[in-house]
Amino acid sequence: MMKLVPSVAYLKVQRQVYVGYSMALAGWIGEYLMDHFSIPKPKFIRRALGKLNFSFSSEEHEESTFTMFHIRGNVGVTSSWDIEGEKLFIQIFPLRGKISRGITVRVEHIEFYDQHVVSIEPAQKLPSGIRSLGINPLILEGYSPISLPYWGMVYEEWEEDLKTLVMLNDIFEKLKREEYRCPICFSPLREESGILICDNCGFIFTPEDRLEFVIEELTSEEFSF
Repeated sequence: MMKLVPSVAYLKVQRQVYVGYSMALAGWIGEYLMDHFSIPKPKFIRRALGKLNFSFSSEEHEESTFTMFHIRGNVGVTSSWDIEGEKLFIQIFPLRGKISRGITVRVEHIEFYDQHVVSIEPAQKLPSGIRSLGINPLILEGYSPISLPYWGMVYEEWEEDLKTLVMLNDIFEKLKREEYRCPICFSPLREESGILICDNCGFIFTPEDRLEFVIEELTSEEFSF
């Protein structure tokens, strides 16, 4: 029987239900970086959060920082730019409840290595002995990725529940071949008709070349009686 590593146990205990939003945002930000090699501007993040049905609430200007606040139901999002340091922090958290349950998408330019990094992290510091949540970062050196995460674009017709993630074919094959555990909740995945399904959190992972099949299946289920 496989034992839970500490970071997985922590993720389960904290019930990190906001990973779905963070994966969508991290994926869009990663695409932006690969196209522009610069940290996204507020206008881009405002549009991305709009796709996820978040509503703009307020913004705050300071000497070297700019912060926006969005809400959707009981979920809040703060997007903060460190203008001088070329950093962006997006925190997704419950409006009622412990901030420690939230998730942070961190985007920064590391000048020494000339790298851009996009990572998904817990909003609060991890307990002693736990190094990460186990979600690999995206690292771009120049325009070339040297570390690829298990994020895909979120198929946009499913913005409401964010349950369908589309992966590059080779990334999907790596997940299938080497991990075979859900990158969101770390539960075992099952394969069905060439896609991977997590019965615990409900996410569906599909390679690009199977997306059309997934859409057809979901559409037929929606209209079946």
